[in-house]
Amino acid sequence: MTVEMPFIDYPVTLISRGEVQREKSTVTVEFPLQIVVNGQLLVNLLCTPEHMEELVTGFLYSEGIITSLTDILHLKIESGKAEVQIKGEFRGGEGWIPTLTTGCGQNVSWQNKKTRDCIFETRISSQITVAAEDITGLIDELQRISVHYRKTHGTHGAALADKSGIIIFREDIGRHNAIDKVAGSVLYQGLTTDDKLLLTTGRISSEILTKAARLKVPFLVSRSVPTDYAIQLGELLGITIVGFVRGKSLKVYSHNWRVN
Repeated sequence: MTVEMPFIDYPVTLISRGEVQREKSTVTVEFPLQIVVNGQLLVNLLCTPEHMEELVTGFLYSEGIITSLTDILHLKIESGKAEVQIKGEFRGGEGWIPTLTTGCGQNVSWQNKKTRDCIFETRISSQITVAAEDITGLIDELQRISVHYRKTHGTHGAALADKSGIIIFREDIGRHNAIDKVAGSVLYQGLTTDDKLLLTTGRISSEILTKAARLKVPFLVSRSVPTDYAIQLGELLGITIVGFVRGKSLKVYSHNWRVN
């Protein structure tokens, strides 16, 4: 697989308080990646070019195209194309509904009626509770380790954590991609998630909530806020949504019994 840099320096003109000067500014690389499943083009993703195997695997899992790592027979990424062979037949045009998501860059989510309906049968029954101060501490940690964001201010971060700290951290130009990279890493490492928290720096919309449900995490936490539909899904599926985590304060939007 060709290795690409996730960020690059560009010459810019800085104008500050009437003074003009030339300097270099670090910007995020936007990389187009085709995902081809069983010979059929599924989607073109715009991503940050690192951890791309995790991104592809996590995307396929989040969309319900695979249910486990063993469904992938072959995965090769080269020259901006991810070629994936999965078990069984894949008919990308049949019954699959493209949905324009709320992410930047006009992300597309692909789900068929079967996988879409299955998510509504999900119920997260984990009895884990987490102290509010531990949640604010995890968001502080998320911000501290966001190396690419500090360099470019152009990425989102996502992480899998437990009460004691962050276990997996990934960054990407898109908040959806960052979470998919975390999901892929969870699959590759074979981690359990019933006692974990999924952290994100982005807004919690319904498709982000759906990704958390597929990962079966009981907590979805963000510095930003959820949409009304995400809250409704959180209530239905048993996921505690925590948003607007700022300093020592936070808001719990669903299943508040898990926060103490």
